[in-house]
Amino acid sequence: DLLIDSLPSDKHKLIALVCRRSACRISEAIQLRWENVMPGVLFFPIEVTKNKLSPRSIPITDDFYQVLINWKNQCEGSGESTDSKCYLFKGRYPNTHLSSRAFMKALKGAVIKSDLLGTSSHSFRRSGLSSASNKNIPLRHIQELSGHRNLGTLQRYLSMNDSQLRAAADAMA
Repeated sequence: DLLIDSLPSDKHKLIALVCRRSACRISEAIQLRWENVMPGVLFFPIEVTKNKLSPRSIPITDDFYQVLINWKNQCEGSGESTDSKCYLFKGRYPNTHLSSRAFMKALKGAVIKSDLLGTSSHSFRRSGLSSASNKNIPLRHIQELSGHRNLGTLQRYLSMNDSQLRAAADAMA
């Protein structure tokens, strides 16, 4: 939350939030189009997913959907088109999306501002996946949302804290 709050604009903050709430990558978030946002679902078409292996439909909460609709209204209010084929996160030039490089530049400033060294664009994805794991969501379900092809790769994303390690040790007693 601190890192997201330190990002310079609503656009950057929403991209980070999309990554955290859907466990997607920055490159996937910036390529979303309005047709990919539906009540209860964010759809990542095969063209935007890593290695273009398979599309993903990510369930989203009503409150997060409303955040996205509020963004749409904000874009419309500033004169941007929000037709179904338009990008959520417009780039500098017509019919382009914000670049990963532009987001990374904003993120670098936010990391310095928030004093959260060691974070990266993938921190939002890791945070979302770890949060789901901490709520005891089965790994197979998390894997389906994240798009990881194997559990070993997914497990490297998941963080543990001391109390979780203690609980695991206590369970072995």
